[in-house]
Amino acid sequence: MNSTISPYTDHPPPICSVPPRQSGPTVLRSLQLGPMTIEFPVVQAALSGYSDGPMRIIARRLGAPYTLGEVKIDRFLLDLKDRPQTRHHFRVTDEEHPVGGQLMGSDPNEFGAAARKLVAAGFDVIDINFGCPTKTAVGGCRGGYHLSQPEVALEIVSRTREAVPAHIPVTLKMRRGIDDSPMSRDRFFHILDGAFDRGVAAITVHGRTVEQKYVGPSNWDFLREVKRHAGAKTILGSGDLFTAQACLDMLTCTGVDGVSVARGAIGNPWIFQQVRQLAAGLPCRFPSLTEQRQILEMQYQLCLELGDARRASATMRKFAIKFAQLHPHEIDVRNAFARAQSATEWHTVLATWYAP
Repeated sequence: MNSTISPYTDHPPPICSVPPRQSGPTVLRSLQLGPMTIEFPVVQAALSGYSDGPMRIIARRLGAPYTLGEVKIDRFLLDLKDRPQTRHHFRVTDEEHPVGGQLMGSDPNEFGAAARKLVAAGFDVIDINFGCPTKTAVGGCRGGYHLSQPEVALEIVSRTREAVPAHIPVTLKMRRGIDDSPMSRDRFFHILDGAFDRGVAAITVHGRTVEQKYVGPSNWDFLREVKRHAGAKTILGSGDLFTAQACLDMLTCTGVDGVSVARGAIGNPWIFQQVRQLAAGLPCRFPSLTEQRQILEMQYQLCLELGDARRASATMRKFAIKFAQLHPHEIDVRNAFARAQSATEWHTVLATWYAP
């Protein structure tokens, strides 16, 4: 696959004053999350509504060394009963390790118990979300809202770190502030420094503000500044990672220790494989229609086995619409997937549009 090809083509380039390096092999170091070593520094981010078990497994099989489960509201986890129809929220398979579970909430008192519940389920890392910019999250005093209240944010960090065993890394996801004001910037660095002081193993920084949501360019120059400020502490970057080349460019232009691929991995799990190819000095391979079909079938089967089998077709529909962006007949394929309501209709779409 050409490194410029992506299912996402309508995004402005990031803000980055450092030119990307020339093509050729790139030496990438492993990523350190406290006592845990991740062998390659390009990981899959937590994606609300997407990074369930099947998506994480597919990403792992295609080169992601570490993935994060979709964000869970702490109160939701604490109230969740152990029933067959809810167990997919906690299911972690053997091939996923290491895998992280992400928490979001408003009350510092609830994070500890929720974190312990994720550890008991088998998650290897606890990630705290201070980055979600959605109206629901911010309006509920969760996610990115905490960037406006450093003391509450740091209390959440302390409660979470104290609640889980020492060998379980606690990490943090942030945006670069609520907005572009000097006060927001000061609060960002107050939380960043305070979180590391309280034992956080790594922090992922998204180059947009909460106010920006997903509009406008990600500020990679800010990521470079954060990494210089943090020194030897582990910083991951996020934002505008829609191609394998973009992942390498962020690593080399900003100096961050790793990158966390979010929306760029939905419908394009090959991005992890492709980054490894580029780093080795090899050309990216575009997945053939046969390869795309194999992954779609594999993910659908995993949904039946590991997720809510009753909703497998509905769950896969939102993924397939993204996969369709890699197909030469994108609009027709997307519409066909959107109409598929059952397993039979799903496989008919594959047979029609992904025939060898």
